[in-house]
Amino acid sequence: MKHQLKEGLKASLGKLGYSFVKTDNKHQEEEDLAIYRKNYLPDSLEHKRFYNVGSGDFYHPYWSNLDYVSDWYKDVQKNVIHIDLMEKKPLPIASNSAEVFYTSHTIEHIKDDAVQVLFNEAYRALKKGGYFRVTTGPDADSDFDALMRNDEDWFFWNKWYEKPGSYEQNYYKPATSVPLEERWLHHVASQLAPNDKSPSAHKIDAKQIRDILNTKTKEEALNYFTSLCEFQSDRPGNHVSWWNRTKISSYLEKAGFSQVYVSGYGQSYCPILRNTKFFDNTHPQISVYVEARK
Repeated sequence: MKHQLKEGLKASLGKLGYSFVKTDNKHQEEEDLAIYRKNYLPDSLEHKRFYNVGSGDFYHPYWSNLDYVSDWYKDVQKNVIHIDLMEKKPLPIASNSAEVFYTSHTIEHIKDDAVQVLFNEAYRALKKGGYFRVTTGPDADSDFDALMRNDEDWFFWNKWYEKPGSYEQNYYKPATSVPLEERWLHHVASQLAPNDKSPSAHKIDAKQIRDILNTKTKEEALNYFTSLCEFQSDRPGNHVSWWNRTKISSYLEKAGFSQVYVSGYGQSYCPILRNTKFFDNTHPQISVYVEARK
């Protein structure tokens, strides 16, 4: 019966113009690699001159992974070159040698000055014409708007931390059990949220958050909250900075990029970055995408 229903649905959708093609993973992988071979020289492929900064569990045979190696991420990191972006040191990459840089959901975990150094380094290391794609979340504008309209469903990830055994490492009590203001603050400046176990001298409750939002502009409030955060090496997953399209673009321009533009999910100008199996696949519904070309 279930099979018949599924086939009936396919037939109905087929009449509307939808097609159903069996996927061949091996064929898809070969198509992906062919795009690299079409657009880049063998030397760049052999030496993996494509860099994923904050790579987590990412793996691609032509890419080099750079990430902060720690117990926090030990269960997911693969083939990683250790870097500590908060040290604000040059990346271990020669100038004018990289084809592509990509960073996803990394810059919100480090302070603004460290992000500027990362962007500067990406510009230095890229070849002329090379691409740098930045994706991060939350998009501070969308996140703030969700709080203003009391859209509890926007903060969907909190539901992952509401059952016993799911939240105790990071929270004192279920993530969905605290006021929406505090859930929002946790996404902006994690250690300031009263329910977060990260130490801080500046825990701010829901009433205080509203008072601050009522007396400051959005940007002033965001800057105020993140100014009270510090990078905690034993909790690198905390959010300590905020980002939207405008702020990311301004930092890229300051780094030297003259071609900076807002992008979207899977919509890169760079052919190899359009494969959403590898890129743009972290929380796309709350993310912001900005790209630059040297």
